[in-house]
Amino acid sequence: MGVDVDPKTLEVAAAASAHAYDQAVIHVGEEIKARDPKNLTTLMASLAPEGPYAYTIMPRVGADGSIQLPVLTTREEIHGAYEFIRGLSDLHEVIGLNEVAGAWYLFQDAMTVGGPKDTETRNHRQTLGLFPSGAEAGITGELVWLRSPREGLGAPDDPDVFAEDDELHARHRIHGQYQRYLAGLRANDLGGLLEPVHDGAASAVRDYVAGTGALIELTGKDAHQAFYGDLLAAFEIRDVRAIHLLTSDWYVFAELRITADRRDGSGTVAFHTAEFHVPARDGRFIARIGHGTDPV
Repeated sequence: MGVDVDPKTLEVAAAASAHAYDQAVIHVGEEIKARDPKNLTTLMASLAPEGPYAYTIMPRVGADGSIQLPVLTTREEIHGAYEFIRGLSDLHEVIGLNEVAGAWYLFQDAMTVGGPKDTETRNHRQTLGLFPSGAEAGITGELVWLRSPREGLGAPDDPDVFAEDDELHARHRIHGQYQRYLAGLRANDLGGLLEPVHDGAASAVRDYVAGTGALIELTGKDAHQAFYGDLLAAFEIRDVRAIHLLTSDWYVFAELRITADRRDGSGTVAFHTAEFHVPARDGRFIARIGHGTDPV
């Protein structure tokens, strides 16, 4: 007996994921071809025509283990960032080792090959990339994390809970932390949501309270408490479904479908988020990067 699925459903799902995949691949191809930092016309044309955009492409890890995730939302800011990056280095290849092609994004766990400008040097680094897109041509964001040694993430006196873990147990530990986050979200429990978050965490995520569609940068526990407090004050979470879930030994990625009631009585909405979380050496998440769809 076959698998009885409505072929139209499969066709629509495949077309949506293929569109999102193509927008990301076209953009990355233009990044590889962009050798002249003063001529970025075709690279910028691989963005959607209008913002707000969701960009964090230069995450910073301090010597003290702290994190910063500068957020860019305008074409001018993004052009300036590309001008700086491509003035220093060339991108030669991006190989998606693990990929999730959602209906509105491409997530990649990739090997990125680059090097100093106009040299034969090739550096191979592991990166996480999320490329959201809309119904039209062009990506609406580029959200990147360059893998950093976990022992350098977090406060100097944080314990290293992964020290005795093999790969499988590290994945299990990270999976457990993410399940605690989901449990807090489902229960509308502010304390539960914050429990897996490092005191020095940084996030680049969509702000569903302001309703602008833009990304915001959160730095530190107080900023995360205020963000989640405002979210739970505006919405009562009714249901959280994991559409995709990938757990590595150094990150977790998930697409969630969230259904919530607006607390002002204006109705029920649903939206999707796609985010990856990176733990510090004490097991709590210190970097959280992602985006989300419009609430409808």
